[in-house]
Amino acid sequence: MKIVNGILAFLFNVCLIFSVAVGSVFAIASSPNYYYEQFEKTGVYARVDENGVEKRKVIRYVGGDAKNIATFSDEQLNLIIDHIIGYLFTDMESFELVMDDVDLNGEQTDGVAIFGKIAVTHMQDVKGLLKTLGIVAIVMGVTAVGLLIYFIISAIKGKGGKLFKYTLIFYGSFAGLIGAFCLFTLVENLVLGIDLAYYVALLWRNFHFIIFPNPEQAMGSFFNDTLTMILSLDLFMAAVVQVLVILACSVAAWMAIAKVLDRRVKAFEWVKED
Repeated sequence: MKIVNGILAFLFNVCLIFSVAVGSVFAIASSPNYYYEQFEKTGVYARVDENGVEKRKVIRYVGGDAKNIATFSDEQLNLIIDHIIGYLFTDMESFELVMDDVDLNGEQTDGVAIFGKIAVTHMQDVKGLLKTLGIVAIVMGVTAVGLLIYFIISAIKGKGGKLFKYTLIFYGSFAGLIGAFCLFTLVENLVLGIDLAYYVALLWRNFHFIIFPNPEQAMGSFFNDTLTMILSLDLFMAAVVQVLVILACSVAAWMAIAKVLDRRVKAFEWVKED
């Protein structure tokens, strides 16, 4: 019984962190307000200087072309974000976006292709990945709820136990894997002679080799385009921090529940002994 409980506790924690992490990513990535707030923080939106003159962020590689440099109004940037969210989370078929009245290379231009072919292909991969993750997360979420109910019923009957211990072992092992990943990236950083200031960027790159099973898709995540100019690494790192906070709260809540359930089983054992 203890071995079975250990396996189930391991399965529960896998399902918990996966479903919570994916659910958090979906909630953040589908929220226009998140992008608006990050654009304000990272200086993507226009700012007014001390002389009252509007200063817009210069966006290079418009349409994936190094020759194309543009500035966008805040309204145009919001339209781009709405398009990105719409493509990822609705049945919109194409990621291509054409806009009029764009300040391109110093001239107001109509019919500007905002994203290049590489960006369009990459977002197709991202949309496919999100769809798969969403399905798996739903299955794991349902499994986690089912296992939680099983643990509660077992504890009421005085069976099971040691959920807290198994959980500590699981997250200790999980932390070890994350540490190994970070260490590997650090060694790679040093061996390649890359400035340590780029360590986080290298971590982000290596993370893509985990989430994209196809190496070509992973490498295809790095390119110069309007997309990468406005969706900066800082924006993604802020999302990562939010996801980690949600995960930490979820795990802490489960550990508190596990502790209570273990005490219930222990109390039942004491009663039996008496």
